[in-house]
Amino acid sequence: MQLQGRRHDDGDISRWVGFSIGEQAFALPIHCVREVNPSARYEAVPGAPRFVLGVAALRGRLVTVIDLHGRLQIERPADRARDPAHCLIVVESAGEMLALRVDAIGELYSLPSSLIKKPPAVAIPGTDDAVCGFVSRAAGERHMLSLLALDPLIDAVMPACVH
Repeated sequence: MQLQGRRHDDGDISRWVGFSIGEQAFALPIHCVREVNPSARYEAVPGAPRFVLGVAALRGRLVTVIDLHGRLQIERPADRARDPAHCLIVVESAGEMLALRVDAIGELYSLPSSLIKKPPAVAIPGTDDAVCGFVSRAAGERHMLSLLALDPLIDAVMPACVH
């Protein structure tokens, strides 16, 4: 994708951390990402809600791990379903740290606002307002880049995650 490094006339550039879930590409605003761990391990917690995969010990702190496959209603590849090592993106919202499990870490994007398109009224079923925009991919690439807003993405799961 040739979005990084180009300056556009509008001058309004936002930065995003890219990742994939299944075959789809997503990104979160860089300001809410605290850490990216490409090979973190987590442990299941008995009795946790279905979207909580468990906890990970990161830098001496226990962090709740959220299943983005379930939150975004994307089927998990069968070959990765039982793999205990996964990519985690550690985010912070309202003073709480959470880890979002993703399939792969992507690249950093610098996106001019002129490239970001509003999502349709029903972007992805069940995501509420989590999808805040789309960026068309470069020629030859298969998917669009879906931009996510952190607070709507985790608001539905936060009450069950606060320790």
